[in-house]
Amino acid sequence: MATIYIDNLIKPRQVNSPTTVPSTPVAANQYVYCDLHLDLSIQNNIGNGLNTQSSNDISVDYDYHAIKNSLTNIFTTRPGQKILNPAFGANLEQFLFDRVDNIRGKILGNTILQNINTYEPRVNVQNVQVQPVPDKQLYYVLLVYQILNIGVVDKLQLTFNSTGVSKS
Repeated sequence: MATIYIDNLIKPRQVNSPTTVPSTPVAANQYVYCDLHLDLSIQNNIGNGLNTQSSNDISVDYDYHAIKNSLTNIFTTRPGQKILNPAFGANLEQFLFDRVDNIRGKILGNTILQNINTYEPRVNVQNVQVQPVPDKQLYYVLLVYQILNIGVVDKLQLTFNSTGVSKS
């Protein structure tokens, strides 16, 4: 069985020579947020410049990408799917087969806002807009949020329809 390290979550590192071991941390942390990459792929190499070194470490996302993946994870996870946290998830598919209208759109927006406030404390939601499209049986959602401690304001566009949740 292969050995997989998660040292990337502890502190980002640089490998400048072949003698540097993968668990050697750098002196200064250059990122504010660090999360596992959603598909749990293995990072192929680490370091910078010409002296890269192979690693068995799991890929991670930093700052902006970590937050984006976390929000996507909240929207696409149903409660009960995460064994160690069975309450986690937005349960947005409950809206997919109901009638599409403004009232359910408002409820969808409130559900999104509540789940982000519950499961992602690293962002401050500035606006959630839900546009129902009854003829196509879908909702367009625009989420505008600020990443705390970084100050980046970003938006996430989602489409909810009978096939599920997707980023636009």
